[in-house]
Amino acid sequence: MTIRSIDFQRQAELEIEMAGLGAARFRSRTEREIHKDRGAETQPGKYLVATVIQPMSVALRQFIDDVYSGRPGPKAVAAKLTKDMDPEVVAYLSARAILNRLIRGTSVPLTTLARDVARSLEAEARFEKFSTAKPGLYAKISGKLDKDGATENHKLTVLTYAMGKFDIPWDIWSKTDRLHLGVKMIELFCEHTGLASLVAGHESSDRDAPHDQYRVELSARTYEWVEQSIQRGEGRWPQYMPTIIPPKDWDSLVGGGYHTNAARPLELVRGAHPEQRRLLHSAHLGAVYSGVNAIQRTAWRVNDRVLDVMLGLVAAKSDIGGLVSGRDIDMPEKPHDIDTNPDALREWKWKARDVHTANIQLRRDRLQQQQLLDLASRFRDEAAIYFPHNLDFRGRVYPVPQTLHPQGSDPVKALLMFAEGKPLGADGAHWLAVHGANTFGVDKVDFDERLAWVEENRDQIIRCGIDPIENLWWTEADKPWCFLAFCFEWTGYCNLEEMGYGDEFVSHLPIALDGSCNGLQHFSAMLHDPVGGAAVNLIPAKKPQDIYQVVADKVIASLRSNRPSEGMIPEEVEDDGKKKKGPTRAQIERWSYEWAHFGIDRKITKRPVMVLPYGGTPRSCVKYVEAEVLSRIDKGQEHNLGDELKPAIGYLAGIVWQSIGDVVIAARDAMEWLQKAARRVAKENQPIHWTTPSGFVAYQSYMDMRSRRIDTKIAGKLYRLRLNDETDQINRSKQATSISPNFVHSLDASSMILTVDQLAAEGISSFAMIHDSYGTHACHTSALASKLREVFIRMYETDPLTRFRDEMVENTGLDDFERLPNKGELNLWSIMDSDFFFA
Repeated sequence: MTIRSIDFQRQAELEIEMAGLGAARFRSRTEREIHKDRGAETQPGKYLVATVIQPMSVALRQFIDDVYSGRPGPKAVAAKLTKDMDPEVVAYLSARAILNRLIRGTSVPLTTLARDVARSLEAEARFEKFSTAKPGLYAKISGKLDKDGATENHKLTVLTYAMGKFDIPWDIWSKTDRLHLGVKMIELFCEHTGLASLVAGHESSDRDAPHDQYRVELSARTYEWVEQSIQRGEGRWPQYMPTIIPPKDWDSLVGGGYHTNAARPLELVRGAHPEQRRLLHSAHLGAVYSGVNAIQRTAWRVNDRVLDVMLGLVAAKSDIGGLVSGRDIDMPEKPHDIDTNPDALREWKWKARDVHTANIQLRRDRLQQQQLLDLASRFRDEAAIYFPHNLDFRGRVYPVPQTLHPQGSDPVKALLMFAEGKPLGADGAHWLAVHGANTFGVDKVDFDERLAWVEENRDQIIRCGIDPIENLWWTEADKPWCFLAFCFEWTGYCNLEEMGYGDEFVSHLPIALDGSCNGLQHFSAMLHDPVGGAAVNLIPAKKPQDIYQVVADKVIASLRSNRPSEGMIPEEVEDDGKKKKGPTRAQIERWSYEWAHFGIDRKITKRPVMVLPYGGTPRSCVKYVEAEVLSRIDKGQEHNLGDELKPAIGYLAGIVWQSIGDVVIAARDAMEWLQKAARRVAKENQPIHWTTPSGFVAYQSYMDMRSRRIDTKIAGKLYRLRLNDETDQINRSKQATSISPNFVHSLDASSMILTVDQLAAEGISSFAMIHDSYGTHACHTSALASKLREVFIRMYETDPLTRFRDEMVENTGLDDFERLPNKGELNLWSIMDSDFFFA
């Protein structure tokens, strides 16, 4: 394709603007933090805080040891106040308070800065006492504050109030003691880091400062470093946008996507380990380059009609279709006795705080929504826009722009359609109708029923397509905005169909075919498992199989039989190496009866099943089952479990976990083998890398971090500060828990890349691809459906798990891996006849 010079010039200008917007946004955010005296929260500030903790904590420990070395005389105030505190916590909070002020570049009075430091340290000591005296209460209150995103000042107010209410004493430090402590920490900071100095007022950068006033200021060298760090950050974070000409093809590991050097060149693999880059340099990446280039060469344009509906509703401050409401939540009414009733006042304050927190989140969401609409409006007049893509370390393909892109949420995807239109042809209307039913939520039935549903609702669909504001039925869909885009398309098709030219209707809508619990599809095919394969539609069936309902049915059968899952009967059970009382048989019978009547549906089993191939565990199963049960209870569903609710949920989760294993035995076997293999390799302190079917080299190397977890009681619950980036030791646990999701993601990435590569070779040029959801024009959907099945089958005919094992033997020199799990009798080629494999 020849690009006109004028279009290239426009693109170059866009990339210059993109870099400038990113730089301006980065500097604006940084300067806003600095001028609000939050310099330690900036990127350079965080780096400086992390680097000074070690020398400051060592100096503080030495100071305290010297004071308490047995010498006669009064003990230094700073030593008395900090001797029972963690020196690294004291160093962290002190450095944070000092740099919050100093990074602005102006000098600060010593007494002012000393008060800031001491205030932070006293809060830490105060709330350490709170958490020790009443750990449960402290955890409950601080957890709620963290969840609500409370500011530090608000946390300080609430926790101080709670200490007074619950009679937790605290001897407030005197002003003199605070000053002594603050000055000592500033002294240690200046002396042992070299980042700042203490100067007389007339010698400071503030020439108007009194001569007898001491001030603290950053050294010139430090301030220069901070400014250079900000400048480097400006170029590091461009505001990536779509391109208006086809992106630059990838043919090497650096430099694809964008056409100029206005921003730093993109890398094909985001954040790749240096060793992975070395391996990729010698890999055969022809199919990878071809697939990524075909995806990013897809021409898109903004769907004007969807955008206009969104803009109209947003202007009306509506929350229809899941839009962010343009109106804040009203504050609760004040009770009539608020001035005389402390309990009423306190309850109103808590409610008002919740509303305030919710409104802050609403404003953030509203800003993101407006940014999306502004970007769509900016590009609405472009005949075509494109989205540069690159890969993660497993080979998964992602768009580089992050606000408007084809892998977005329902409203984001609905704002885009293919720039090139294609006539529906012989079976395009069939696939367009299937897509419409799917987006509404009618996707658990066969294709004939989906088509029948569209025909039955033809008039409503057309009314929505003609006037979506007056006819809001489309908002009832599972994906309302994508369904509205379908309504517009279907209305246009129906108009031509009535004249006998329906096949000639030119469609621009991406038609998506979604995998059925795709991770388990890969594991079932990997081990040729007919049981799991049937549950995830690898085997032909008259109706789509719903694995979440299959598992739910097994749970129901177990509950109704009053026969608990294996391991649930014993009165004594192991928990983290300790014995604790298990449920009695009477409890199990009672809980089974109550859960059977409570109702077990696919929603209870969906999340535990969905995450299984990506590292799901019995513990995560409990979490997801509990969340769904409590959600139903919050919505008004009754239960008779009383105080036994929590252990009864644990029992139910155990049955769910066992039922999942009954359905996907092979997947569990494969995951267990992968985890054991990863642990074996990690024991030798070696990383894992493997070549995927597309030729991409995936690389997994999670290292132990040399870091100190600093738990503060005011500046947020947990700060994990990386004093050094990485050790030279592999993290065995992380390697084991991550291998299953990373391996299966590398396989779904290969499946997608190879499918696109082969379809592009056959002349198809428009792709809407999201890992386990493949899309193209309606007229090409049959070709897509056939090709993705063929690629998937041939990929598993090559036995990726055996190849993975063989590569590990070759790469590590180890040959004592456990025997691979046995394979079943699934005929992979039956997938070609499975209508609902991707549907």
